[in-house]
Amino acid sequence: MKKTDLEKLNGLKIRSRMKNTDTPDRFAKASGGANAGAGVNPLVAKLLRKGLDDQGKA
Repeated sequence: MKKTDLEKLNGLKIRSRMKNTDTPDRFAKASGGANAGAGVNPLVAKLLRKGLDDQGKA
């Protein structure tokens, strides 16, 4: 076999292994993360309220 054929087969093996594995919990809904219960940043909340107020006036 040529070297390119071997590399192609290795790539196909890797792709099939990646397809058949489940999504790790750190990316899934089960992950709460370090700041899962944290609220919205006060500055962001202020800007959101201001934006909503401006939309209501227009």
